[in-house]
Amino acid sequence: MTQEFRPPDRQTLYHYRLDRLLGKGGTGQVYRGIDVENNRVAALKLFYPAFFRNRLHLRDFARSVAKFRGFSHPNVAQIYEFLQGDEGECLVLEYVDGPDLKWYLDNRPWNLQERLVIAAQVCNGLQYVHEQGFTHHDLKPTNILFTRKGIVKLVDYSLSGNSYLLSLFDSGLHEQVTPMYVAPELIPLPSRAAGKATPQSDIYSLGITFYLMFAERVPFPVDNLQHLYQCHLRVIPEHPSRVNKKCPPQLGDIIMRMIDKKPENRYMDCDHLRIALAAVGQSRI
Repeated sequence: MTQEFRPPDRQTLYHYRLDRLLGKGGTGQVYRGIDVENNRVAALKLFYPAFFRNRLHLRDFARSVAKFRGFSHPNVAQIYEFLQGDEGECLVLEYVDGPDLKWYLDNRPWNLQERLVIAAQVCNGLQYVHEQGFTHHDLKPTNILFTRKGIVKLVDYSLSGNSYLLSLFDSGLHEQVTPMYVAPELIPLPSRAAGKATPQSDIYSLGITFYLMFAERVPFPVDNLQHLYQCHLRVIPEHPSRVNKKCPPQLGDIIMRMIDKKPENRYMDCDHLRIALAAVGQSRI
């Protein structure tokens, strides 16, 4: 999605008054709007007519949204409703009023404790998603947002229907995964099909994100897609504490375990990961 803030090309959408176009993507447009019934600010994703392939696709999406409407966690962006009618299919979500983690890493000075607090919030949100029986499937800095009060919100997590794997802003399993953050088992090979997304594949993607947070560069600085996939599959990156002396070795060990090539060698869940990160913070006090 582009992040240009422009006046909307329409004034209303169902019972929402639109005041900003937040972005355009391959599947639709996202607006900021105000619910005229309760004055709640929300993000509205209006899908392009061609997004839903058939009635089954639309039905599965609506069912998945109904499940996600029950989600309630301070570190997960909430889904409010899914609207269908003459104005089109529209997903209404919590509007997050701050920047994303990419902006934070590009603009904020290094502060280990502050970054550990952010990491813990991400773990809390992701653990909640996993406990509901879902995976995020596209963890990366631009899908980790902040409110103006500094609260982390996970966005763009997947919607798993009966027949399709769907996400809030992108459709298709492989198109959704960002190559820099994809787990090795999700990469299709001539000898095997791509594996299924799991909590451990999310932990790998989060490990790549944490590598960037604490080593201050990506683990595989290559510009060729096939080379990047080979790195995910076979190359052990340099230890984060060797890349960045400000990263404690104990924290670097945690990150290296998160991005182990074998899913069974990674952390069992995000609760165990959060406890390990907390130990790093306590050891620095």
